[in-house]
Amino acid sequence: MTEHIIETVTILLAVTSIISEGKPDIPLPVHGIITQSVDLSLPVTPEGSGLEIYWTYQTSILAVYTNNRLKIINDKFMKRLETPDNGATLRINNLRKEDGGIYTVTISDTDGKVYETSYNLTVYDPVPSPVIQTEVMEDTTDRCNVTLHCSVPSITSDLSYTWKYRQGGSEYHLYNNGSTIQISLRNDSRDTEYLCIVHNPADQKNVSYTVQHICPHLVTSSQSKGGKRHHYDLLAILVLLVPLIALLFLIMKKRKSEKRKEEQLQEPKEEPKELQYATPQFQRSEGQRAEPEDKEIEQNGAIVYSTLVHHAV
Repeated sequence: MTEHIIETVTILLAVTSIISEGKPDIPLPVHGIITQSVDLSLPVTPEGSGLEIYWTYQTSILAVYTNNRLKIINDKFMKRLETPDNGATLRINNLRKEDGGIYTVTISDTDGKVYETSYNLTVYDPVPSPVIQTEVMEDTTDRCNVTLHCSVPSITSDLSYTWKYRQGGSEYHLYNNGSTIQISLRNDSRDTEYLCIVHNPADQKNVSYTVQHICPHLVTSSQSKGGKRHHYDLLAILVLLVPLIALLFLIMKKRKSEKRKEEQLQEPKEEPKELQYATPQFQRSEGQRAEPEDKEIEQNGAIVYSTLVHHAV
C-alpha cells in the first residue's frame, strides 16, 4: 500500500513539473456515445524505449504509459482503458455520461522534448430512430399540400433536424432545417422522396417518405398520364415502322422476281420434234384395185400421209 502511494506521488510530481513548463493547446473537440468507445490519438508518433506518456483527466492523474505498459491510476476508469498502437492511442471503453471533460496527454521523449495536447470529450446519448407524421392541408386533383413533422419517440437533448430530397434515382439535395417542413406536391412529384436526418455531434439516424405514401391519387393521375404518353410513343413508332416494312417488302419482292427471271434464262430449250414420213402401203382386195387415197394416218406418234384410190373392176 505504501509503495503504491509513493509511486502515485512520484508520478504526480513528474507530471506537474512537465506541465508547468508550458501551457496546453486549445482542447480538441472529441465526441463519444454512451456504452461505446472513443479514441484519443497522440499528436506525434511515440518512439524510443525511454518514452513516457502521462494522461490526466480534469485535474487528476488518469494513467501512465511507460516501458510499453499502461498503468491506470484513476479507479473510475479501471478496466476501461487500453492503449492500442504501442501507446499511440488511449481508448476509453464503455463510455459513461460522466466521462465527459478535459483530457491532457504529456509526452516526454529521450531527447528531453515535451509534447502536450488536450481533448474536450463530450459523451452523447445515441440518437433514437425517428418517425415522420403527415398532415394533408389541401388535396385537389392536381395538387397536394402537406406538412411533414419529424420526431423521435424519446426526449433527447442536443438533437438537430435536416431535410433532404431527391427525385427518382438522383442524389439527395438539401431542402430545409428544422423538425417540420411544408411541401406542395404536383402530378410530376410522384418520384420525390423526402429524407429526415436526426443527428447530434456523435450519432445520426434517418427516415424517408415518398409521395406514394402521402397523396396516392397524384400517383394514379401521373401514371395515367404516363400511360397516355406511352400510347402516343407506340403510335409514333408504328408510323415510322409501317413505311419501312412496306419498303422492305417491295425490295424482297423485286429480288425474288429478278431471281425467277435469272433461273428461266438458265433453263435449256427443248428442240422441236422432226416429222416422220411413212411409205404408203397398198392392199388389193379380190375383184378390186386399190389405189392410195389422201388420208391422214397416225403411226407411232408420227403423221403418215397416204392416198388410196379405189377403181371398180
